Amino acid sequence: MPFVRQIVFVLILICSFAVVAEPRPYIVDVPTSAAESGYFSDLLGLVLNASKAPDEIIQIRFAQEQLSQARWIAAVAQGRGNSIIWTMTSKTREETLRPIRFPLMKGLMGYRVLVIRKGEQARFADVKTQQDLAKLSAGQGMHWPDTGILRTNGFRVVEATAKENLYKMLAAKRFDFFPRGISEVQLERDLIDAQKLQVEPRILLHYPTDLYFFVSKNNDELATRIEKGWLTILKNGEFDRFFLRYEPMRLALDSLHKHERHIIELDNPFISDETISASKLYWIDPNEMPAH
Repeated sequence: MPFVRQIVFVLILICSFAVVAEPRPYIVDVPTSAAESGYFSDLLGLVLNASKAPDEIIQIRFAQEQLSQARWIAAVAQGRGNSIIWTMTSKTREETLRPIRFPLMKGLMGYRVLVIRKGEQARFADVKTQQDLAKLSAGQGMHWPDTGILRTNGFRVVEATAKENLYKMLAAKRFDFFPRGISEVQLERDLIDAQKLQVEPRILLHYPTDLYFFVSKNNDELATRIEKGWLTILKNGEFDRFFLRYEPMRLALDSLHKHERHIIELDNPFISDETISASKLYWIDPNEMPAH
């Protein structure tokens, strides 16, 4: 009889363990277009897995409906689901949504090269100042914070709704240059080549900005999870390892090191003091990092 009791006891333990070990999903919703941005969804997964409960499994669910960035921001603001968006910050976006003030690209988004038409490098050869460059026109996305930054700094800006359209418009001579993040051009080589464009080799624009995770102002639980996860991966070095494993980031850093570029500093009046204060601990100075 004691032997039977032991078997029953073991079976109860096994069943109890099975019940406890059964993972429960923790689902977060992100835009459909985010499926194209593996870096950010992978980073989100890394952050959330660093702050999850032992019995949870993180599931990132891409929206079935294709929404513009402006509509997705509105959806997150309304608290639709457990929603997250990553986007370039601005005071307006921080008034609408709750920012998680850890820069996703260590400030690299603020380093901008110019995409130009092939054969037109001579037009940029004598550009030394912001005023020199402002004699030429720029292309930029509608509703992008960069558009306001460029206009505030005295640039003429032609707008379009998507980067693909902007590349076509540049090729069609609707404007003279298209500023793109130094890591973005690594991912857009096919678009650049298809329109017979090139990256201008000498000029680099810089202004303080980056992409951040944003959630609804009412979703304290999700915001706390993300903040906790960020602190964990920053402390244990996982973020640095993740950042340098991603080829476009390595290529962007290499480009900053290997090419002597003339930097034109621009003001960014649309970034909040709170974000600058929180981010300056994490923004990199590419000139102080070893090339990879």
